[in-house]
Amino acid sequence: MNEKESELMKLKTNRSLLMASALTMVLVPALTAVAPAQAAPAPTEPSVESIALEVYETLDAAPDPQLAFAELSAGERTAFEAYFLPVSTEVTVVLTPLDAASERASRSGAVASTYSSAEDASAAVAAVSGCWGTYSEATQSGSLGNAIWDTFNEGTWCANGTTVTSATFSRSWSSIAAVGWRDDGQIGKGAGVVSNKARIWSQRKMVLGSGGWDIQTIQPCNRFSGSSSGGATSDNVCSTL
Repeated sequence: MNEKESELMKLKTNRSLLMASALTMVLVPALTAVAPAQAAPAPTEPSVESIALEVYETLDAAPDPQLAFAELSAGERTAFEAYFLPVSTEVTVVLTPLDAASERASRSGAVASTYSSAEDASAAVAAVSGCWGTYSEATQSGSLGNAIWDTFNEGTWCANGTTVTSATFSRSWSSIAAVGWRDDGQIGKGAGVVSNKARIWSQRKMVLGSGGWDIQTIQPCNRFSGSSSGGATSDNVCSTL
């Protein structure tokens, strides 16, 4: 190989090395700049409550809500019923002394208390007399635990420690928590003394409606019974009997 061919071979070799070095300089930053792929977040499942409320809005806006209800999927109907239809009741009874005698009985702890002996109980009961204002509150809830409505039943009654002497109905009303429900008013009431109990009751008409269609009608009763010793209990009977 002559000197000219030797120089040409060196130039080709240097040129190849330069190209390889440049390629490496280009590729390395490109490789280090690529971030690892991240998994997309899993979609969040809608809650039963949100499905129920969405169904209600659909029915309320539909030209024919009854037809729209019939076309709901099984899951949509289940969610709607779980949220909007009452399945459980919790009742609270509140007594308010209306005169000096019942006020004294309340302060003494004789009303609805327990005793260590029959003699103590008899003495306490005999001392309890007076008139009481009472109301019972019945809270209706759906299967999700959500409150739907409360009904209230109020009246007054009097006792002398051994005998209930009178019972009077005062009023009933409601408080609604769930959209779509309405109160169509009181449809029954009563008061009387039966088996030495002051029994006072009322009944109201509660309606679930959407888009002008009444989906469900329930007529709950709310009753409390006052005893001769000043205590009171409640149930859902529409009668003094």
